[in-house]
Amino acid sequence: MKKIKINKKILSGIIALLIAGIGNYVINEEPSLPYSGQSVENQLSVELERVIDGDTLVFSDGSQEQKLRLLLIDTPESSRTKTGSSQPYGKEAKEFLITYLEGKNLTIEYEDTHERLDTYDRVLAYLFADGELVQEVLVREGLARVGYEKGNELYLSRLQSAEQTAIEKKVNIWSIEGYVGKYGFNKK
Repeated sequence: MKKIKINKKILSGIIALLIAGIGNYVINEEPSLPYSGQSVENQLSVELERVIDGDTLVFSDGSQEQKLRLLLIDTPESSRTKTGSSQPYGKEAKEFLITYLEGKNLTIEYEDTHERLDTYDRVLAYLFADGELVQEVLVREGLARVGYEKGNELYLSRLQSAEQTAIEKKVNIWSIEGYVGKYGFNKK
């Protein structure tokens, strides 16, 4: 049997790389943050109090309850208050959000390009559930459209990509021809 000569420096380098890689894997066992620009330091932990509709909810930050309007998306209305009747997929968006958020760790992140409150004193922010951008989930499921954008928001391209996929698959709101308009939802 022939002996193989191994350079000790190369072997120790390979071992060091393997140890560093395994150590990094163990240390980073938590779910990775899938969004560039997302940083835990910029996020505030919140507790869900109740869901109002598919794009609005009430949360508590430990000191007070506030309404949250999810940035960059619009879902059909789930009640008759604004439109006189609920809109197609409005109730589905609300129910999906209730179920999806249940038991998850929630954080909000503000957008530098937007005010923190809207004209109704609702907080405007991104919502994350166990690290996943909730707005993207709603858009991908065809329960929300992208809207109210200025064009330079942090997660806009991700939302637009999710919307394009939902449009191509004709999922939920996109299954009704002409239903989704530029500024909301058309009567159907």
